[in-house]
Amino acid sequence: MYHVFLADDEPWALMTLQNLIDWSDYGFAVSGEAEDGEQALERIIRTNPDLIISDIRMPGMDGLSLLQTIRDRGLRAEVLLVSGYTDFEYARKALQYGCAGYLVKPVEEQELIEYLSKVKGILDGKNSGGGVKLSGENEDEGYQSEKIQVQNMVKYIQEHFGEGLTLATLAGEFKMSESYISSLIKKRTGKGFGEHLMEVRIQKAQEYLRTTNDSIEAIAERVGYPDYFYFTKVYKKATGISPAAYRRQL
Repeated sequence: MYHVFLADDEPWALMTLQNLIDWSDYGFAVSGEAEDGEQALERIIRTNPDLIISDIRMPGMDGLSLLQTIRDRGLRAEVLLVSGYTDFEYARKALQYGCAGYLVKPVEEQELIEYLSKVKGILDGKNSGGGVKLSGENEDEGYQSEKIQVQNMVKYIQEHFGEGLTLATLAGEFKMSESYISSLIKKRTGKGFGEHLMEVRIQKAQEYLRTTNDSIEAIAERVGYPDYFYFTKVYKKATGISPAAYRRQL
C-alpha cells in the first residue's frame, strides 16, 4: 500500500478528495493532510509519503514552491498538483520540477484514477529496482519515519489510555488518516489498535490492583472502563481470571 499526503487550504476540497474514491482499491492510503504549504512541508518530511497531491495556490508556501523544496531536499515522492483553473504556465513549471501530473478542480474521479494508475506504475518500478531508485536510502528513511511515528503514537496511548481513546482521536492528534494509523500500529506492534489499547489498559489495571487499595470499580474507571461489569468481562477474557481473583492471589 502506497501512502498519500493531501495539501489544500480549503477544508472542503480536502474532504472531497479524500472521499472521491476508495483509495485502497488502487493501492493507496491517505496518510496525512495539511491546509498550507509550510505545514505540509513539515509533515511531509516527517511522514515521507509516496505520493503528494497538492493545491497550487496555498498560504505560506504555494504548491510550486512546495514541489521545488521537496526536490531540493532530495525527497523522491511523486507529486500531483491541483489548480482551480487551467494555466499553461503553471503546468509548464510543474513539469519542470518533476511533477507527475496536473489536475484541474473540481477533480474528476476518472482522471484521478488514471493518474493513480500511472503513479503506481512508477512507484512499482522504483520498488522493483527497475533502475529508477539509486539506493535503499529512501526505504531506510521511510522505516525510521514510521518507527518514530509509531513510537509517538504508543507513547500517546500510554499517557491517555484512561480516556475515551479512539482511532479518530489519534487521527486528529497526529493529522493522519485512521486507516494509516491502524496499519502503522498493526505493522509495528503485531496488534490492531483496539487490541493494543486493551492490552495497555489491562496491564495498567494489574499494576493498580497490585500497588493500590483502590476498589476494582475505581480502577476500572481509571483505566478507561466506566462499566465495571464490562471491565470484569474484558479482564477475565484477557487474563483468564477476574480482577478480584487476581488481587486475592497477590
